[in-house]
Amino acid sequence: MDHFSGFLEFNWAMDGYGQATEQFSAWLSEVAGVRMSPKIAISDLRNFNQGRCVVAREAIEGQEVLFEIPRSAILNVGTSRLTEKYPGIRGRLLEEIGHWEGLVLCMLYEMKVLNIQSRWWAYFQVLPRPDEVNSLMFWNDEQLEGLKPSLIVERVGVAEAKQMYERVLQYVEESGVEELGSVSWSDFVYVASVIMSYSFDVELVDAEPNEEQELSSVKNDGYMKSMIPLADTLNANTSKCNANLVYDIESLKMCATKPIGMGEQVYNIYGDHPNSELLRRYGYVEWEGSKYDFGEVPMATLVNVIHQKFQWDIEHLTQLIDIIRDNETIGDELQGENIVLHAYDCYSDGQIIPECVVLLQIMVTFLQISEARTLDRPAVERTLLRVVKKCFQLVESGRITKNCARMIEYVIDARLREYPSHAFREITPDHYSIPDIESLRQRMTEKVLQSEVDSLQNCFQSVEENFKLIADSKLLENISKRKLPVKKFKTMKKVKR
Repeated sequence: MDHFSGFLEFNWAMDGYGQATEQFSAWLSEVAGVRMSPKIAISDLRNFNQGRCVVAREAIEGQEVLFEIPRSAILNVGTSRLTEKYPGIRGRLLEEIGHWEGLVLCMLYEMKVLNIQSRWWAYFQVLPRPDEVNSLMFWNDEQLEGLKPSLIVERVGVAEAKQMYERVLQYVEESGVEELGSVSWSDFVYVASVIMSYSFDVELVDAEPNEEQELSSVKNDGYMKSMIPLADTLNANTSKCNANLVYDIESLKMCATKPIGMGEQVYNIYGDHPNSELLRRYGYVEWEGSKYDFGEVPMATLVNVIHQKFQWDIEHLTQLIDIIRDNETIGDELQGENIVLHAYDCYSDGQIIPECVVLLQIMVTFLQISEARTLDRPAVERTLLRVVKKCFQLVESGRITKNCARMIEYVIDARLREYPSHAFREITPDHYSIPDIESLRQRMTEKVLQSEVDSLQNCFQSVEENFKLIADSKLLENISKRKLPVKKFKTMKKVKR
């Protein structure tokens, strides 16, 4: 007996929201050809600020198919009527134009031109309205300012979005799609934000990705950015994920990855994202914290702390870092790894990105060499080469020096001091009854900052747990090949929090 027997019953309040959902459910079955297990249902979680979701009506076993979506029901450059009406641009959309621009054009055509005549019209009605989209692109300057010092503010992507907008306008003009008319900035931002929040990268059947081709396109990459009705109805949670999408030749199947109890929500996952990135991309946060939360230490904070502790001027420290980044021989000793980054991740599990540890170990070691201040540029490079080789080997073996450990703590402590006091409070927001969008964004801001602070504090507390500590003099003797007087080195005191 077919386990896709029948469609779901929906119990919705008969407002516009509920009517849109009923029409969408009918469209899934009657038009899109989606087959859904009777063990699941779409539910209304507006009172919990989660909108629509999928829940288990009865117990579900691991590996069960929850629903199956024909590839023909997916909206992308291969299925949109834009390429049917204008076959001349199909090749450009598949071979030349980037994934984002192509899907933006197709969605604009389906929404603005075809409108109610679009095959996906019922699906569009359950997508968020412009005033419901909550990704950071829609936040005002004051709201974004409240997110500082989180570096997520630097990654909102307004400049990049404007560049993409100009490319879309250019494609519209070149393709002769006069029906689209003038694509407004607001139309573009809305559609692009929906794509960011809800789209999937769908593997193509018999695709052979061309990794040598620099141009990113559908043909070269072997996948197609797509909107997948119903699959995007699932909420995402990094800790509660219990389903994933499986790609078959003719369809896509959402399958349970573990048993799901009756009444439990079915969760997908959007990737290994911290709360800050979930907010930027998708407009929500995980109130219990993301499994992949991290705080970031900017390079500027790292340099300022080294400057304060060693009394080296910023200019000379910057020159040292530039040598580490640009010297090819040093790069070979680092096995091609770039350790000079804009910022360094400190994860919620207490792990610090290795690039940060290696760089700090190198800097702390070099700056403890008695003659370091008097070396000319060639001597600096030669000395740094020896230091890099030994420090890289040391960190790879799971060891760091005591002063490096102290410096890590100093750097994290300095970064924590950049956060406002409310980021350190243990908050349990009543996110189930937030009255307006302004209040919601304020709560999400607090949660993002708290998530970052918690991650930084966890890393601060676990430095000595993650590494075996050795005396700095031992490493320095190894580098110089001679015994050095310990008194020349000023031991850093452990900072307390």
